[in-house]
Amino acid sequence: MSLLPESDHFSLALSDACSGYQALKPPNRVSVSQGAKENLVIKQTGAAGGSWDPTETPYMVGPMDALASRKHEAVVFVGPARTGKTAGLLLGWLAHNVVNDPGDMLFIQMTKDEARKFSKTDVDRALRNSPSVRAMQSTRAVDSNTFDTMFRHGMFLRIGWPTINTVSGSTYRYVAITDIDRMENADDVDGEGPLFDLAKKRTTTFLSRGMCLVESSPGYPQTDPAWKAATPHEGPPVGGIGTLYNRSDRHRWYWQCRDCFEHFEAAPGLGLFHLPSDDDLLQDIRMMDLSKIANQYARVICPHCGSIIDSKHKTEMNAGGLWLPDNVRITREKEIVGTPLDSKIRGYWMGGVAATYQPWVSLIYNHLEGLQDYALTGSEKKLKQAITTDQAWPYMERHLKEAKTRRGTPQERAEDTLVRYTVPPETRCLVGAVDVQGGVNARFVVQLHAVGPHMEQWLVDRFEIKLSKRPGMGGDFAPIDPSSVQEDWQVLTDRLLNATWKTPDENREIKLRMLTVDTGGLDGATANAYAWFRSVRKAGMAHRVTLYKGGSTPTAPIIRETMVGKRTGKDKGDIPLLLCNTNLLADMVAAGLRRETPGPGFYHWPRPKHPTMNPDGWLPESFFLELDAEVRDKNGTWRQIKKRNESLDCSRMIMAGMLRMGLDKIRDWNVVPAWLAPLDKNSEIVAREDRRAAQADPAVIVPTEEVKVWRPQRRPRRSAVAQY
Repeated sequence: MSLLPESDHFSLALSDACSGYQALKPPNRVSVSQGAKENLVIKQTGAAGGSWDPTETPYMVGPMDALASRKHEAVVFVGPARTGKTAGLLLGWLAHNVVNDPGDMLFIQMTKDEARKFSKTDVDRALRNSPSVRAMQSTRAVDSNTFDTMFRHGMFLRIGWPTINTVSGSTYRYVAITDIDRMENADDVDGEGPLFDLAKKRTTTFLSRGMCLVESSPGYPQTDPAWKAATPHEGPPVGGIGTLYNRSDRHRWYWQCRDCFEHFEAAPGLGLFHLPSDDDLLQDIRMMDLSKIANQYARVICPHCGSIIDSKHKTEMNAGGLWLPDNVRITREKEIVGTPLDSKIRGYWMGGVAATYQPWVSLIYNHLEGLQDYALTGSEKKLKQAITTDQAWPYMERHLKEAKTRRGTPQERAEDTLVRYTVPPETRCLVGAVDVQGGVNARFVVQLHAVGPHMEQWLVDRFEIKLSKRPGMGGDFAPIDPSSVQEDWQVLTDRLLNATWKTPDENREIKLRMLTVDTGGLDGATANAYAWFRSVRKAGMAHRVTLYKGGSTPTAPIIRETMVGKRTGKDKGDIPLLLCNTNLLADMVAAGLRRETPGPGFYHWPRPKHPTMNPDGWLPESFFLELDAEVRDKNGTWRQIKKRNESLDCSRMIMAGMLRMGLDKIRDWNVVPAWLAPLDKNSEIVAREDRRAAQADPAVIVPTEEVKVWRPQRRPRRSAVAQY
């Protein structure tokens, strides 16, 4: 016997009858953009909501309406962040389909976590705040969960991620793939083929009524510096969404000049702002006021008449904008001339200059900040993000841009003027690294670099320590054993921390300012490294040593200091250990190796020893093979392809030591602490006579007074950073 009141039975029966009617009702003859305007309510937590308004993002109307096209099987949208893509292309399409043209729908996000986030935030808010959409949602609890939603007229919504289970076996009328260039397996999903092809197959049952949407900012790199577009709207030859766009009819967004009434493309990149070239900016960007420069250039120049268009006119320019396919142009009288490309894919590519929610000042500032970071650290990460995410253009690495003027590989441009054991006149400090090797050929691999302004580097010495000071067989010293014999580490103190190196002035020598020492990878070596550090600290030289441990977690900070060693109760340890992201450090080293001309981050190497070409050289050719021992995968991970990589490892550790010293934060190298001053005023300089006297009588050796590591103002706080 039913426990429901009679009135509830009647309500359910009426609801079922209405649901059946909705399933049989023909689609409403309205465009997708009109359907979104009528049915989608956008409301963010803590903000006022309202119906989706096409006048805020008028460039979305064309791509949205193309989603209902019977002539095309897919829509591809390439665009920057802050364009309103989520609201228009995804949620607007969903709202229109639910109310006006229902059909099973699949959203594919980058990962499971992103799918969950998209469901719990964007989709849930759209369903909850849009009355006409919410009215179509099934009221049965079993019909809804995080990734699945059933509607009363039978439409099914699935939110998934790129796995073969998601894109095979089921049929969907509508499929939307978001951020495809950020998906690791988009080119091949579980060995079954490209994600786009698999997704499109899900819609083929519906023939011309099915539709597949793909949207993303460009994520694949541009690798051909000689490429030139064959047609006005052709994109560079990159993978991912760039390839899909080139297969389409290639629409671009156009504005009409307010003065000459000619139309011009609101193109990806920064070309409309008439900024100086990146090469010109790099000359002085370390000292530039980025905010001032960004505000100065935050206006568009019409390419036809040269008139200036201020940022306050962007809304007006977008309101009068239009999409034009490739091979088609528009006259000032708005006459369309030309024949568009014939393609089953409708493609759109817009630049960040037109993005409603991206101010021009911010667009330019982010680019300048990326250039400045590259000039100071050699890292291209910020610059790449600005170009791909903000400007919506594929990134080309700096060394490829300079390919036409390239001087060759690091070995090919090695120098004859570098003298072993001697720092150059430009030196501001001397830094070193020790890579610990175990096994049958146990040894310490030592590499020393002189550092000049803006982290320009010169190789001063490279050698291996294979013998300890312990007596061995036949009157020789015993082989060194970093893993088993703790006292063998004392050789680092004697040969590095208590040593000096020559300067151009034969009467003056320089001490090692920072030595980065590897601790990981060998049984027993870590504990011995800690014990050695305690002895160094007891001798008053701890400020000259950094213990290093590398890791390859992609999301880890480039360096982070923690305390290890003795742990009793609440004690966090007595040894500072530098935890480093080896992938990001390798990126910085690689950027310096690729640099073609001396300057920030550039590496100066001596010419290697050669039986005929350079018989007096001291650097083995294997040094350069070790520099090239790793390659960078698509996902940003460096993978070792050669057995020996000590040169690269040491260069990474030296980079980590320089970052810990704060050298990457220095803007004005005329205002630095005494240990970074030019050689004639540098506090690390000692007279040769004093050094010889100290070596002759060890009793006179007095540990150098500890000097605090230079820390610039407003330096980001790091956890457990030891103060020196």
